[in-house]
Amino acid sequence: MFLLCCWPLAVGAHPPPVREHLVDEPIFGGQAFLLEAGRGNSPTLLLVHGLGDQASSTWAGLIEELAVDYHVLAVDLPGFGRSDKLNRLYSPKEYAAYLRWLVDRFSTEPVVLVGHSLGGGVALRFAADYPRQVQRLVLIDVAGILHRKIITRDMLDPNLRGRLPQLPTRPLERIDEWVGNLITSLPQLPMDVEQILASETLRARVLAGDPGRIAGLALVQEDFSRTLRTVQAPTFIIWGGEDQVTPLRTGLLLEVLLPQASLLVIPGAGHVPMVQQPKLFRAALNKALVESPPPRVPPLEPTGRIGICQNEQGLTFSGRYDRLEIVDCSEIRLVDLHANGVTIRGSRVTIEQGVIRGEGTVLRIVDSVVVASGLRVEGDTALAVTASRLDLAGVELIGRETAVQADETSSLLFSVSQLTSSRGRKLIHGNFVVPKPD
Repeated sequence: MFLLCCWPLAVGAHPPPVREHLVDEPIFGGQAFLLEAGRGNSPTLLLVHGLGDQASSTWAGLIEELAVDYHVLAVDLPGFGRSDKLNRLYSPKEYAAYLRWLVDRFSTEPVVLVGHSLGGGVALRFAADYPRQVQRLVLIDVAGILHRKIITRDMLDPNLRGRLPQLPTRPLERIDEWVGNLITSLPQLPMDVEQILASETLRARVLAGDPGRIAGLALVQEDFSRTLRTVQAPTFIIWGGEDQVTPLRTGLLLEVLLPQASLLVIPGAGHVPMVQQPKLFRAALNKALVESPPPRVPPLEPTGRIGICQNEQGLTFSGRYDRLEIVDCSEIRLVDLHANGVTIRGSRVTIEQGVIRGEGTVLRIVDSVVVASGLRVEGDTALAVTASRLDLAGVELIGRETAVQADETSSLLFSVSQLTSSRGRKLIHGNFVVPKPD
Protein backbone atom coordinates (compact mmCIF):
# COMPACT_ATOMS: atom_id res chain seq x y z
CA MET A 1 0.00 0.00 0.00
CA PHE A 2 1.29 3.42 -0.87
CA LEU A 3 0.06 6.95 -0.46
CA LEU A 4 0.22 9.38 -3.33
CA CYS A 5 -0.06 13.13 -3.54
CA CYS A 6 -2.43 14.46 -6.13
CA TRP A 7 -3.97 17.80 -7.12
CA PRO A 8 -3.31 20.64 -7.12
CA LEU A 9 -0.01 20.74 -8.98
CA ALA A 10 2.93 22.13 -7.08
CA VAL A 11 3.96 25.66 -7.95
CA GLY A 12 6.20 25.53 -10.99
CA ALA A 13 5.35 21.90 -11.79
CA HIS A 14 4.90 21.15 -15.45
CA PRO A 15 2.59 18.36 -16.64
CA PRO A 16 4.53 15.61 -18.42
CA PRO A 17 3.93 15.29 -22.16
CA VAL A 18 1.26 12.90 -23.40
CA ARG A 19 2.50 10.24 -25.83
CA GLU A 20 0.36 8.44 -28.41
CA HIS A 21 0.67 4.76 -29.29
CA LEU A 22 -0.90 2.58 -31.97
CA VAL A 23 -0.21 -1.05 -31.05
CA ASP A 24 -0.87 -4.35 -32.80
CA GLU A 25 -2.94 -6.25 -30.26
CA PRO A 26 -3.52 -10.02 -30.40
CA ILE A 27 -6.93 -10.32 -28.72
CA PHE A 28 -9.12 -8.80 -31.43
CA GLY A 29 -6.47 -8.85 -34.15
CA GLY A 30 -6.34 -5.15 -34.94
CA GLN A 31 -4.53 -1.95 -34.03
CA ALA A 32 -5.41 -0.23 -30.78
CA PHE A 33 -4.79 3.38 -29.78
CA LEU A 34 -3.76 4.56 -26.32
CA LEU A 35 -2.36 7.60 -24.58
CA GLU A 36 0.56 7.39 -22.16
CA ALA A 37 1.87 10.03 -19.79
CA GLY A 38 4.08 10.20 -16.75
CA ARG A 39 7.14 8.27 -15.70
CA GLY A 40 7.30 4.53 -16.20
CA ASN A 41 8.66 3.99 -12.66
CA SER A 42 5.56 5.60 -11.08
CA PRO A 43 2.50 3.51 -10.15
CA THR A 44 0.47 2.76 -13.27
CA LEU A 45 -3.04 4.25 -13.50
CA LEU A 46 -5.15 2.64 -16.23
CA LEU A 47 -8.19 4.63 -17.44
CA VAL A 48 -10.99 2.76 -19.27
CA HIS A 49 -13.80 4.72 -20.93
CA GLY A 50 -17.47 3.96 -21.57
CA LEU A 51 -19.53 3.54 -24.74
CA GLY A 52 -18.85 6.07 -27.47
CA ASP A 53 -16.14 7.29 -29.79
CA GLN A 54 -15.15 9.93 -27.23
CA ALA A 55 -13.07 7.01 -25.87
CA SER A 56 -9.88 8.24 -24.13
CA SER A 57 -10.91 11.88 -24.60
CA THR A 58 -13.39 11.20 -21.75
CA TRP A 59 -10.42 11.90 -19.50
CA ALA A 60 -9.40 15.17 -21.18
CA GLY A 61 -8.00 17.59 -18.63
CA LEU A 62 -7.22 14.82 -16.15
CA ILE A 63 -4.43 12.85 -17.81
CA GLU A 64 -1.72 15.51 -17.55
CA GLU A 65 -2.57 16.28 -13.94
CA LEU A 66 -2.58 12.61 -12.97
CA ALA A 67 0.71 12.08 -14.80
CA VAL A 68 2.54 14.21 -12.22
CA ASP A 69 2.27 11.30 -9.77
CA TYR A 70 1.31 8.32 -11.93
CA HIS A 71 2.30 6.49 -15.05
CA VAL A 72 -1.03 7.00 -16.87
CA LEU A 73 -2.44 4.80 -19.61
CA ALA A 74 -5.73 5.89 -21.23
CA VAL A 75 -7.05 3.41 -23.77
CA ASP A 76 -9.30 3.62 -26.77
CA LEU A 77 -10.86 0.20 -26.33
CA PRO A 78 -10.72 -1.86 -29.54
CA GLY A 79 -13.81 -0.96 -31.55
CA PHE A 80 -13.90 2.64 -30.27
CA GLY A 81 -12.18 5.98 -30.85
CA ARG A 82 -9.01 5.70 -32.89
CA SER A 83 -8.71 1.93 -32.48
CA ASP A 84 -9.69 -0.43 -35.29
CA LYS A 85 -13.42 -1.13 -35.61
CA LEU A 86 -13.82 -4.77 -36.56
CA ASN A 87 -16.63 -7.31 -36.33
CA ARG A 88 -15.38 -9.03 -33.16
CA LEU A 89 -16.91 -10.17 -29.88
CA TYR A 90 -16.35 -7.03 -27.79
CA SER A 91 -17.43 -8.58 -24.48
CA PRO A 92 -16.26 -7.70 -20.96
CA LYS A 93 -14.30 -10.96 -20.84
CA GLU A 94 -12.49 -10.26 -24.12
CA TYR A 95 -11.83 -6.65 -23.14
CA ALA A 96 -10.39 -7.87 -19.83
CA ALA A 97 -8.06 -10.15 -21.75
CA TYR A 98 -6.97 -7.17 -23.88
CA LEU A 99 -6.26 -5.10 -20.76
CA ARG A 100 -4.17 -7.93 -19.34
CA TRP A 101 -2.07 -7.99 -22.52
CA LEU A 102 -1.72 -4.20 -22.27
CA VAL A 103 -0.72 -4.26 -18.60
CA ASP A 104 1.85 -6.99 -19.23
CA ARG A 105 3.37 -4.81 -21.94
CA PHE A 106 3.30 -1.38 -20.26
CA SER A 107 3.54 -2.03 -16.51
CA THR A 108 5.76 -4.11 -14.24
CA GLU A 109 3.48 -3.75 -11.20
CA PRO A 110 -0.23 -4.19 -10.42
CA VAL A 111 -2.25 -1.23 -11.67
CA VAL A 112 -4.75 1.21 -10.25
CA LEU A 113 -7.73 0.59 -12.54
CA VAL A 114 -10.35 3.28 -13.21
CA GLY A 115 -13.41 2.41 -15.30
CA HIS A 116 -16.39 4.52 -16.38
CA SER A 117 -19.76 3.10 -17.52
CA LEU A 118 -18.91 0.22 -19.92
CA GLY A 119 -15.33 0.59 -18.71
CA GLY A 120 -16.55 -0.05 -15.17
CA GLY A 121 -17.99 -3.40 -16.20
CA VAL A 122 -14.77 -4.24 -18.00
CA ALA A 123 -12.75 -3.20 -14.93
CA LEU A 124 -14.82 -5.46 -12.68
CA ARG A 125 -14.30 -8.40 -15.00
CA PHE A 126 -10.56 -7.68 -15.19
CA ALA A 127 -10.27 -7.45 -11.38
CA ALA A 128 -12.08 -10.79 -10.99
CA ASP A 129 -10.17 -12.62 -13.74
CA TYR A 130 -6.71 -11.20 -13.02
CA PRO A 131 -6.71 -10.22 -9.32
CA ARG A 132 -2.91 -10.09 -9.00
CA GLN A 133 -2.72 -7.33 -11.59
CA VAL A 134 -5.03 -4.91 -9.75
CA GLN A 135 -3.89 -2.94 -6.73
CA ARG A 136 -6.91 -0.65 -6.45
CA LEU A 137 -10.21 -0.27 -8.30
CA VAL A 138 -12.20 2.89 -9.00
CA LEU A 139 -15.64 2.43 -10.59
CA ILE A 140 -17.59 5.36 -12.03
CA ASP A 141 -21.32 5.13 -12.91
CA VAL A 142 -20.96 1.49 -13.95
CA ALA A 143 -23.29 0.18 -16.66
CA GLY A 144 -24.55 -3.35 -17.28
CA ILE A 145 -24.85 -4.69 -13.72
CA LEU A 146 -28.64 -4.75 -13.49
CA HIS A 147 -30.60 -7.32 -15.45
CA ARG A 148 -31.32 -6.15 -18.99
CA LYS A 149 -35.08 -6.01 -18.35
CA ILE A 150 -34.45 -3.37 -15.69
CA ILE A 151 -32.07 -1.49 -17.99
CA THR A 152 -34.83 -1.38 -20.60
CA ARG A 153 -37.15 0.35 -18.19
CA ASP A 154 -34.74 2.63 -16.35
CA MET A 155 -32.05 3.55 -18.85
CA LEU A 156 -34.35 3.95 -21.83
CA ASP A 157 -37.10 6.01 -20.25
CA PRO A 158 -38.64 7.92 -23.20
CA ASN A 159 -39.13 10.99 -20.99
CA LEU A 160 -35.49 11.04 -19.88
CA ARG A 161 -34.44 14.13 -21.83
CA GLY A 162 -37.54 16.03 -20.77
CA ARG A 163 -36.89 15.36 -17.10
CA LEU A 164 -33.15 15.97 -17.24
CA PRO A 165 -32.38 18.41 -20.07
CA GLN A 166 -28.99 19.19 -18.52
CA LEU A 167 -27.64 15.74 -19.41
CA PRO A 168 -25.20 15.78 -22.32
CA THR A 169 -27.01 14.88 -25.50
CA ARG A 170 -24.32 12.95 -27.30
CA PRO A 171 -23.56 10.18 -24.76
CA LEU A 172 -27.28 9.65 -24.18
CA GLU A 173 -28.00 9.38 -27.88
CA ARG A 174 -25.18 6.89 -28.31
CA ILE A 175 -26.52 4.71 -25.51
CA ASP A 176 -30.00 4.84 -27.01
CA GLU A 177 -28.65 4.02 -30.45
CA TRP A 178 -26.37 1.16 -29.49
CA VAL A 179 -28.09 -0.41 -26.52
CA GLY A 180 -31.66 0.79 -26.39
CA ASN A 181 -32.89 -0.40 -29.74
CA LEU A 182 -31.21 -3.74 -29.20
CA ILE A 183 -32.61 -4.39 -25.74
CA THR A 184 -36.14 -3.40 -26.59
CA SER A 185 -36.09 -5.70 -29.62
CA LEU A 186 -34.58 -8.70 -27.84
CA PRO A 187 -37.88 -10.61 -27.40
CA GLN A 188 -38.34 -10.49 -31.20
CA LEU A 189 -34.85 -11.74 -32.05
CA PRO A 190 -35.08 -15.03 -33.96
CA MET A 191 -32.38 -16.76 -31.91
CA ASP A 192 -30.49 -16.76 -28.63
CA VAL A 193 -28.48 -13.63 -27.84
CA GLU A 194 -25.39 -15.70 -27.02
CA GLN A 195 -25.57 -17.27 -30.49
CA ILE A 196 -25.63 -13.84 -32.10
CA LEU A 197 -22.67 -12.61 -30.09
CA ALA A 198 -20.61 -15.74 -30.73
CA SER A 199 -21.10 -15.81 -34.52
CA GLU A 200 -19.30 -13.41 -36.85
CA THR A 201 -21.98 -14.00 -39.50
CA LEU A 202 -24.86 -13.31 -37.11
CA ARG A 203 -23.14 -10.25 -35.66
CA ALA A 204 -22.89 -8.89 -39.19
CA ARG A 205 -26.51 -9.74 -40.03
CA VAL A 206 -28.24 -8.70 -36.79
CA LEU A 207 -25.87 -6.04 -35.41
CA ALA A 208 -24.40 -4.78 -38.70
CA GLY A 209 -20.98 -5.76 -37.32
CA ASP A 210 -20.99 -2.48 -35.39
CA PRO A 211 -18.56 -2.58 -32.43
CA GLY A 212 -20.74 -0.31 -30.31
CA ARG A 213 -23.82 -2.47 -30.81
CA ILE A 214 -21.83 -5.61 -30.12
CA ALA A 215 -20.20 -4.16 -26.98
CA GLY A 216 -23.49 -2.78 -25.69
CA LEU A 217 -25.35 -6.04 -26.17
CA ALA A 218 -22.50 -8.11 -24.73
CA LEU A 219 -22.39 -5.84 -21.68
CA VAL A 220 -26.09 -6.10 -20.82
CA GLN A 221 -25.96 -9.85 -21.49
CA GLU A 222 -23.17 -10.29 -18.93
CA ASP A 223 -24.10 -11.79 -15.56
CA PHE A 224 -21.85 -10.23 -12.89
CA SER A 225 -23.32 -12.24 -10.00
CA ARG A 226 -20.21 -14.33 -9.39
CA THR A 227 -17.77 -11.63 -10.51
CA LEU A 228 -18.86 -9.14 -7.84
CA ARG A 229 -18.35 -11.64 -5.05
CA THR A 230 -14.81 -12.53 -6.10
CA VAL A 231 -13.26 -9.06 -6.55
CA GLN A 232 -10.76 -8.54 -3.73
CA ALA A 233 -9.16 -5.21 -4.65
CA PRO A 234 -9.99 -2.20 -2.45
CA THR A 235 -12.68 -0.35 -4.37
CA PHE A 236 -14.09 3.15 -4.47
CA ILE A 237 -17.35 3.70 -6.33
CA ILE A 238 -18.04 7.19 -7.67
CA TRP A 239 -21.57 8.01 -8.82
CA GLY A 240 -23.42 11.01 -10.17
CA GLY A 241 -26.28 11.63 -7.79
CA GLU A 242 -28.60 12.55 -10.67
CA ASP A 243 -27.55 9.76 -13.04
CA GLN A 244 -30.65 8.55 -14.88
CA VAL A 245 -28.71 6.42 -17.39
CA THR A 246 -27.19 4.07 -14.82
CA PRO A 247 -29.17 4.82 -11.66
CA LEU A 248 -27.58 5.20 -8.24
CA ARG A 249 -29.09 1.92 -7.05
CA THR A 250 -26.30 0.15 -8.95
CA GLY A 251 -23.75 2.01 -6.83
CA LEU A 252 -25.63 1.04 -3.68
CA LEU A 253 -25.61 -2.66 -4.50
CA LEU A 254 -21.95 -2.57 -5.56
CA GLU A 255 -21.01 -1.08 -2.21
CA VAL A 256 -22.75 -3.95 -0.44
CA LEU A 257 -21.63 -6.84 -2.65
CA LEU A 258 -17.98 -5.96 -3.22
CA PRO A 259 -15.88 -7.18 -0.27
CA GLN A 260 -13.95 -3.89 0.23
CA ALA A 261 -15.92 -0.97 -1.17
CA SER A 262 -17.04 2.57 -0.41
CA LEU A 263 -19.51 4.72 -2.37
CA LEU A 264 -18.94 8.43 -3.09
CA VAL A 265 -21.93 10.32 -4.52
CA ILE A 266 -21.41 13.56 -6.46
CA PRO A 267 -24.42 15.88 -6.10
CA GLY A 268 -25.68 17.59 -9.22
CA ALA A 269 -23.87 15.20 -11.58
CA GLY A 270 -25.35 12.75 -14.04
CA HIS A 271 -23.80 9.86 -15.94
CA VAL A 272 -20.61 11.74 -16.86
CA PRO A 273 -19.57 13.39 -13.55
CA MET A 274 -16.08 14.28 -14.81
CA VAL A 275 -17.77 16.63 -17.29
CA GLN A 276 -20.81 17.78 -15.32
CA GLN A 277 -19.11 18.43 -11.96
CA PRO A 278 -15.37 18.45 -12.75
CA LYS A 279 -14.17 19.97 -9.45
CA LEU A 280 -16.25 17.64 -7.30
CA PHE A 281 -15.23 14.70 -9.46
CA ARG A 282 -11.54 15.50 -9.08
CA ALA A 283 -11.93 15.70 -5.32
CA ALA A 284 -13.75 12.33 -5.29
CA LEU A 285 -11.15 10.73 -7.55
CA ASN A 286 -8.33 12.08 -5.39
CA LYS A 287 -9.95 10.53 -2.33
CA ALA A 288 -10.43 7.24 -4.18
CA LEU A 289 -6.78 7.14 -5.22
CA VAL A 290 -5.13 7.84 -1.86
CA GLU A 291 -7.47 6.52 0.85
CA SER A 292 -8.64 3.05 1.83
CA PRO A 293 -12.31 2.07 1.97
CA PRO A 294 -13.53 2.21 5.58
CA PRO A 295 -14.02 -1.17 7.30
CA ARG A 296 -17.43 -2.81 7.22
CA VAL A 297 -19.70 -1.78 10.05
CA PRO A 298 -21.52 -4.76 11.65
CA PRO A 299 -25.32 -4.64 11.29
CA LEU A 300 -27.03 -2.66 14.01
CA GLU A 301 -29.02 -4.61 16.54
CA PRO A 302 -32.71 -3.60 16.30
CA THR A 303 -34.26 -1.86 19.29
CA GLY A 304 -37.80 -2.22 20.56
CA ARG A 305 -38.98 0.57 18.24
CA ILE A 306 -42.07 -0.14 16.13
CA GLY A 307 -42.53 1.75 12.87
CA ILE A 308 -45.98 2.15 11.31
CA CYS A 309 -47.01 3.78 8.04
CA GLN A 310 -50.69 3.77 7.12
CA ASN A 311 -52.32 5.74 4.29
CA GLU A 312 -49.32 8.06 3.98
CA GLN A 313 -47.03 9.17 1.19
CA GLY A 314 -43.39 10.15 0.80
CA LEU A 315 -42.04 8.99 4.16
CA THR A 316 -38.52 7.72 4.80
CA PHE A 317 -37.64 5.15 7.47
CA SER A 318 -34.02 4.63 8.49
CA GLY A 319 -32.10 3.06 11.33
CA ARG A 320 -33.10 0.39 13.85
CA TYR A 321 -36.56 -1.10 14.29
CA ASP A 322 -37.89 -4.19 15.95
CA ARG A 323 -40.78 -4.26 13.50
CA LEU A 324 -41.90 -2.08 10.60
CA GLU A 325 -45.41 -2.19 9.08
CA ILE A 326 -46.29 -0.32 5.89
CA VAL A 327 -49.94 -0.47 4.85
CA ASP A 328 -51.60 1.40 1.95
CA CYS A 329 -48.72 3.84 1.57
CA SER A 330 -46.93 5.16 -1.53
CA GLU A 331 -43.45 6.46 -2.39
CA ILE A 332 -41.96 5.09 0.84
CA ARG A 333 -38.17 4.79 1.23
CA LEU A 334 -36.41 2.43 3.62
CA VAL A 335 -32.80 3.63 3.82
CA ASP A 336 -30.07 1.70 5.65
CA LEU A 337 -32.73 -0.17 7.60
CA HIS A 338 -31.97 -2.69 10.36
CA ALA A 339 -35.05 -4.57 11.53
CA ASN A 340 -36.28 -7.88 12.92
CA GLY A 341 -39.28 -7.96 10.62
CA VAL A 342 -40.99 -5.92 7.88
CA THR A 343 -44.50 -6.20 6.48
CA ILE A 344 -45.58 -4.31 3.34
CA ARG A 345 -49.22 -4.35 2.18
CA GLY A 346 -50.87 -2.41 -0.63
CA SER A 347 -47.88 -0.08 -0.95
CA ARG A 348 -45.08 1.15 -3.19
CA VAL A 349 -41.71 0.95 -1.44
CA THR A 350 -38.04 1.45 -2.28
CA ILE A 351 -35.41 -0.22 -0.09
CA GLU A 352 -31.87 1.18 -0.27
CA GLN A 353 -29.46 -1.06 1.63
CA GLY A 354 -30.24 -2.69 4.94
CA VAL A 355 -30.49 -5.88 6.97
CA ILE A 356 -33.70 -7.61 8.02
CA ARG A 357 -32.98 -10.52 10.34
CA GLY A 358 -35.21 -12.40 12.75
CA GLU A 359 -37.37 -15.45 13.38
CA GLY A 360 -40.22 -16.83 11.26
CA THR A 361 -41.05 -14.93 8.06
CA VAL A 362 -39.04 -11.72 8.28
CA LEU A 363 -40.08 -9.89 5.08
CA ARG A 364 -43.71 -10.24 4.01
CA ILE A 365 -44.99 -8.38 0.90
CA VAL A 366 -48.63 -8.40 -0.19
CA ASP A 367 -50.28 -6.56 -3.11
CA SER A 368 -47.33 -4.18 -3.42
CA VAL A 369 -44.57 -2.92 -5.70
CA VAL A 370 -41.11 -3.06 -4.13
CA VAL A 371 -37.70 -2.09 -5.51
CA ALA A 372 -34.78 -3.17 -3.32
CA SER A 373 -31.02 -2.67 -3.73
CA GLY A 374 -28.22 -3.98 -1.52
CA LEU A 375 -30.47 -5.78 0.98
CA ARG A 376 -29.77 -8.81 3.20
CA VAL A 377 -32.74 -10.75 4.60
CA GLU A 378 -32.35 -13.68 7.00
CA GLY A 379 -35.03 -15.73 8.77
CA ASP A 380 -36.74 -19.10 8.84
CA THR A 381 -38.46 -17.87 5.67
CA ALA A 382 -36.60 -14.86 4.34
CA LEU A 383 -39.26 -13.54 1.93
CA ALA A 384 -42.95 -14.30 1.42
CA VAL A 385 -44.69 -12.62 -1.54
CA THR A 386 -48.34 -12.48 -2.58
CA ALA A 387 -49.82 -10.63 -5.60
CA SER A 388 -46.82 -8.28 -5.84
CA ARG A 389 -44.14 -7.06 -8.24
CA LEU A 390 -40.56 -7.05 -6.95
CA ASP A 391 -37.36 -5.72 -8.52
CA LEU A 392 -34.51 -7.02 -6.35
CA ALA A 393 -30.88 -6.11 -7.12
CA GLY A 394 -27.88 -7.12 -5.07
CA VAL A 395 -30.17 -8.87 -2.59
CA GLU A 396 -29.21 -11.84 -0.43
CA LEU A 397 -32.07 -13.96 0.90
CA ILE A 398 -31.09 -16.48 3.57
CA GLY A 399 -33.82 -18.82 4.73
CA ARG A 400 -33.03 -21.40 7.36
CA GLU A 401 -35.91 -23.31 5.80
CA THR A 402 -37.00 -21.36 2.70
CA ALA A 403 -35.48 -18.36 0.94
CA VAL A 404 -38.58 -17.36 -1.07
CA GLN A 405 -42.25 -18.22 -0.90
CA ALA A 406 -44.22 -16.68 -3.77
CA ASP A 407 -47.59 -17.24 -5.42
CA GLU A 408 -48.13 -17.39 -9.18
CA THR A 409 -49.70 -13.92 -9.25
CA SER A 410 -46.39 -12.35 -8.23
CA SER A 411 -43.47 -11.25 -10.39
CA LEU A 412 -39.93 -11.29 -9.00
CA LEU A 413 -36.99 -10.08 -11.08
CA PHE A 414 -33.53 -10.49 -9.56
CA SER A 415 -30.23 -8.89 -10.52
CA VAL A 416 -26.88 -10.21 -9.22
CA SER A 417 -28.58 -11.72 -6.17
CA GLN A 418 -28.20 -14.86 -4.09
CA LEU A 419 -30.65 -17.28 -2.48
CA THR A 420 -29.71 -19.60 0.38
CA SER A 421 -32.02 -22.18 1.95
CA SER A 422 -32.01 -25.70 3.34
CA ARG A 423 -31.77 -26.87 -0.28
CA GLY A 424 -28.49 -25.06 -0.86
CA ARG A 425 -27.20 -21.79 -2.31
CA LYS A 426 -27.58 -20.34 -5.79
CA LEU A 427 -26.91 -17.12 -7.62
CA ILE A 428 -29.87 -15.63 -9.46
CA HIS A 429 -29.91 -13.08 -12.27
CA GLY A 430 -33.32 -13.10 -13.94
CA ASN A 431 -36.94 -13.97 -13.20
CA PHE A 432 -37.76 -16.10 -10.19
CA VAL A 433 -39.78 -19.13 -11.19
CA VAL A 434 -42.29 -20.22 -8.56
CA PRO A 435 -41.54 -23.89 -7.76
CA LYS A 436 -44.32 -26.30 -8.56
CA PRO A 437 -45.70 -28.30 -5.61
CA ASP A 438 -44.16 -31.75 -5.20
